[in-house]
Amino acid sequence: MGERQPNAFGEGEMTLWFHLRCAAYKRPEVFLEIARASSDPALTSLTPSAEAGIAHRRLPRVAGAERAPTGRARCRSCRELIEAGTWRIALTFFEEFRFSPSGFVHAACVPAYFETAEILDRVAHFSPSLERADLDDLERAVAGANAR
Repeated sequence: MGERQPNAFGEGEMTLWFHLRCAAYKRPEVFLEIARASSDPALTSLTPSAEAGIAHRRLPRVAGAERAPTGRARCRSCRELIEAGTWRIALTFFEEFRFSPSGFVHAACVPAYFETAEILDRVAHFSPSLERADLDDLERAVAGANAR
């Protein structure tokens, strides 16, 4: 999907290109504008993911997940340190026509920060090296927070 923007480096316009799933996850407003005007199944199948990104304004920030290699990063939700070896969700912000790394959130803080626990499809997409067992473990960590 191409998104036209003013050229950040000169006159005229530039096009930012995204895979369709990346566009649905990271640029939901633009994606929905195109998808709603189309009957293409490739677009309409991703519409619920984009709509979730609109309904939960922080959801497009999901950039994957990993186990914290150290205990130095602070959670953007609770501001506590993220203990080494625990799951953390990486965040990015889209600003000035690019994605900028923006910290992490504890798995336990996912429901509070994103206002939904439904992040695993995005995590799996942006962290392709995670195995099914990893995703199941992360899902349990997020669900444990929901049980509180």
